Amino acid sequence: MAESAPAGVLRIAVGADPETFDPHFNDLPTGNTVDMHVLEGLFRLDSENNVVNELATEHAFSADGKVFTVKIDEGHVFSNGNPVNAEAVAASFNRLLDPAVGSIYRGLYASIERVSAPDAKTVEFHLAEPNGHILLLLASTTATIIDVKALAEMGAEYSRRPVGSGPYVVDSFVGGERYRLVPSPTYKGAYPAKLEAIDFLVVPEDGSRMAMMETAEVDIAERVPPESIETIRAVDGVDVITPPSMFSINMEMVLKGPLEDPRVREALNLSVDREGMIQGILGGLGTSSVTMPGPGTQNELRVTFDPIPFDVERAKALMQEAGYAPGELSLTMVCPNGRYIKDAQICQALQGSFQAIGINATAQVVDRGTWTEIVSQPPAQRQDNMGMLGRATAGMDFTLYRLFKSGVGANTTGYSSPEVDAMLAEGRAETDLAKQKDIYAKIQKKIWEDRPFIFLWYQTQAIGVSDRVQGLEVQPNETMHFDQVSLSKS
Repeated sequence: MAESAPAGVLRIAVGADPETFDPHFNDLPTGNTVDMHVLEGLFRLDSENNVVNELATEHAFSADGKVFTVKIDEGHVFSNGNPVNAEAVAASFNRLLDPAVGSIYRGLYASIERVSAPDAKTVEFHLAEPNGHILLLLASTTATIIDVKALAEMGAEYSRRPVGSGPYVVDSFVGGERYRLVPSPTYKGAYPAKLEAIDFLVVPEDGSRMAMMETAEVDIAERVPPESIETIRAVDGVDVITPPSMFSINMEMVLKGPLEDPRVREALNLSVDREGMIQGILGGLGTSSVTMPGPGTQNELRVTFDPIPFDVERAKALMQEAGYAPGELSLTMVCPNGRYIKDAQICQALQGSFQAIGINATAQVVDRGTWTEIVSQPPAQRQDNMGMLGRATAGMDFTLYRLFKSGVGANTTGYSSPEVDAMLAEGRAETDLAKQKDIYAKIQKKIWEDRPFIFLWYQTQAIGVSDRVQGLEVQPNETMHFDQVSLSKS
């Protein structure tokens, strides 16, 4: 039976403007959403973070675990007509692995030495070490396939108008304002476009996004603030959904100077009234942290610990033990405005918490571009002491390796533990689930005890959705799936 023609324009108000749609550099859920629909991967994650085939038809390891071979479906083409064959797939991955390109995710894929294409439908991943987690690595939107030839021709424009083989193409992009996806006429896969267009409107201000939802200017609004949930739910034909979220929100400390002292890090953690902030500022849209990886990261390998207590007196005592009288230590923290739920207000509240234990704390709330620039710097170059960041990546290896392996680009803290490095290598190479559980439990325990972060909470998603939107699915990392979305005429 023939597919019906795409119909309806879906309008979405998003809170942040992606810096790029290049999957090797994008770091926003809205960018993930675009990449998932404009590009194809060998594999992809469904809305519950299960790995499913996309371009791949079959896969297997060599006997020594050092070569991972993937057979791909034939006949796919990029939106410019170039073939999506094994050569194109290998070129995309080798670009991700190229140190000269400088992808922020290259360190995550360090177990892959190179990728080759022995024939048109066979891709071989040559591994430096066995990797029992490679399917999750290859299912990330980071691993979606770009047209390297088109990139060479387009230069910087490619980051805004990526050429992929997915069901949609980027039709227009106006930085800071809006971008539009329309169906790709060359798509050959299993997830054809159902909408004639998807319009993303960049609206950082919570109140403005909610007003657009109330007046039916948009069909979906990201990040409904807690004080607006009941108001939006009272609007005829609109609901607020709260799908599961794996976003782990923390203050990631730069581990140099005073923050090298574990007593100072512990004092900072003890100074925070998490439940008070969750109820009083987030309106209940959060759950106190009990381990670094959020729920849904890879639950079969996730372990939890006792919540960190709120204990101001113990925190003050630790500061004295560390040699700091009240007012002697000054710390600066950097937070975005509009990236996470009530991020600016939380930053101000944390400033008060740290001041209450005798620290001269300064909260710098900045725009997203400035925030990204600051927290992306190597730890040795950072002038601030900590930054607010949310982490939501599927896979225990993917999450822990990128954040806590010594020297990896996404390790914003400078955390370095030979013990953790060794266990990360052991866990990556292990394929037995029971042994993986033991290894990753030890890693999580060590990180929890070392306190490289001020562990805060797991953010709850709150999304305004019009009743005319049918079939929307949202991953725990806030990536939206439009594969089954249709719009009623109401």
